[in-house]
Amino acid sequence: MKSLRFLAAESFSRSGERAVDNLAGVSFNLYPLLFKACYLHEQASLLRALVRAWPLAEINLQRILGGTADCPVDLTSRTCRLCLEAILTGLKEYVLCTATTYAKRLRVVDLTALRDTEHQACPCRATMGRWARTTMLTRICYETLVAMQRDDGDDGAAAPCAFQTSVDVRFHGFVTGRNYEMVVHALLLLSHCPLKLRLVGFRGDSLALKQLFYVLRLAQPEAMTRLEVVHNVPLEAPHLEVLLARVEFPRLRSLTLPAGALDVRRLGAEDADLLSTIGEQLARLEALTELYLGFSTLTGQLRRLLSPLITPLQCLEVANCSLNRGDMVYLSNSLHTESLVRLDLSGNNVIGSFPASLPKLLGRCSATLVSLSLEECDIEDEHVDALATCLSCCQGLQELKLLGNPLSSVALRQLFSVLATGFPHLKYIELPVPRDCYSENVTYPMDDTVLLDYDQDLFQEVRAQLMAILAGAGKEGVEVCTPLMGAYDPDIHETCNELGVSMLKSFNSVIENFIDTINAVDSRRSRAHEEQT
Repeated sequence: MKSLRFLAAESFSRSGERAVDNLAGVSFNLYPLLFKACYLHEQASLLRALVRAWPLAEINLQRILGGTADCPVDLTSRTCRLCLEAILTGLKEYVLCTATTYAKRLRVVDLTALRDTEHQACPCRATMGRWARTTMLTRICYETLVAMQRDDGDDGAAAPCAFQTSVDVRFHGFVTGRNYEMVVHALLLLSHCPLKLRLVGFRGDSLALKQLFYVLRLAQPEAMTRLEVVHNVPLEAPHLEVLLARVEFPRLRSLTLPAGALDVRRLGAEDADLLSTIGEQLARLEALTELYLGFSTLTGQLRRLLSPLITPLQCLEVANCSLNRGDMVYLSNSLHTESLVRLDLSGNNVIGSFPASLPKLLGRCSATLVSLSLEECDIEDEHVDALATCLSCCQGLQELKLLGNPLSSVALRQLFSVLATGFPHLKYIELPVPRDCYSENVTYPMDDTVLLDYDQDLFQEVRAQLMAILAGAGKEGVEVCTPLMGAYDPDIHETCNELGVSMLKSFNSVIENFIDTINAVDSRRSRAHEEQT
């Protein structure tokens, strides 16, 4: 329930142009309350004026937009473009303009709480994703520097106080080939700009290795807590070794590597100890608790990579890593296991091939495990009893993902009955389409040509039965979905055009190389034929 203070702030925020005029009469300690009211109702002009006249030392979106006693609604998942543009524009004006009502005290702007989601609750429905926020922040840095170079009296010139202002702007940055130059130039000029960009999190996509290494060095990696190198960055094990040897990440808590980065099939005999070396380098990242290694073939090498780590991992993704029995035995006995909060074993036949390791693994992490992904693990009807037994000890589970497994509707009803009788914290289930909804000759894993070719009426009937099982146990609030084309990724959604262009360029390059090879072969054959004749 909203407090009377917040109701009053809402009323003030919606009083039109008068609100901006009357802002000078607002007490400094009410600014955060008014900020949230403006954000909730998309009062962009007042929000911009609030930031321009901000009287406090910090703007922390988690503390302001998160749930509070005055307004329990959490707005951090609203990345409203209208509001964020107003905030960032107001921040630039705060730096450039002379203080009016209150003295300038702002030292930190923390944007790291913003969470990009698929469905926006803001009225305008227009979002500003991580890539767009990164691009706009770098642009206002340029504009600020340009204004500071203008002569006094010129339109848009900075006030003298701008040269004594310094504000740290903490955010999660997203750099691709499209905004790389702009970000690099902003970071190079960081010492001259009052707005100090601090990339607490860094995501890099569609970058050459040289670009990745360069921008990371500029982005003050000693302050980074999250590093994501994804998709179209050709980072492999030797490059990762060089990166970790030359760039220090003392505060790094989370590391995501692109698909195939640690593929052991690409390593030669001279690289026999490379994964052990990388493991030792990762061990020096004492704050590291999250490691995402999806789609890297690590067969028989998991121990080399993880055993040197001193700090126990809390999140581990080894999806589609072709784990063997030795890997699963190591994982089930590892010191990391007892601390795991999120575990992704998708793409590994963990029940059929390792019937003894999975129960031990889940038993050891049962006290902490919140999220478990077992997508495309070839779990069939005959494995449901074993799966239920494995899961029974994980009563703290909140998320369970089972997409792509060949389970029938009968097996799913059995599994949901087990989930309904326990698991008091369960919130989210990714449900596979039952096998009996597809034609009899379908094989798993399925390709995209048959993935969506199923009996949708039968599926909805089965889904209704499963939801009824949960509702009968008082769990109608559990979200059950079937994202066959993959879960929503806001970063991919925001840059899909760039990703598509990059993939097309890669495909064209492959075709060009293939054609060049064919032409070379034809040329050699022609010369050989001419020599014979």
